[in-house]
Amino acid sequence: MLENMLPNLYLNWFFAALLVFSGIYCMLVSRNLLRLIIGVELLSKAAILALVACGQAMGNLGLAQSIAITMIVLEVVVVAVGLGLVVRAYRQTGSVDMWKFDRLKG
Repeated sequence: MLENMLPNLYLNWFFAALLVFSGIYCMLVSRNLLRLIIGVELLSKAAILALVACGQAMGNLGLAQSIAITMIVLEVVVVAVGLGLVVRAYRQTGSVDMWKFDRLKG
């Protein structure tokens, strides 16, 4: 039974790695805060995909899915706070470019 799941596990890990590299690339290349939040979301989606893939391979899919749902709920909170900070920064500086935040004071 394990040999039937291995190609599926490899495919899931391939897509998780693809999401990780896309997220890291998005975070490294972009100076836009919205794109940085999208990069963080790609990284978290890759972690969820890897978690569910491992849960399926180990035969404990219910636990993996419940942890994935908890991670999704936490992601919503992180995105809401991040977008709130982006809106506040846009109101302060008129841009969402990271390099224009040097005028902000502590």
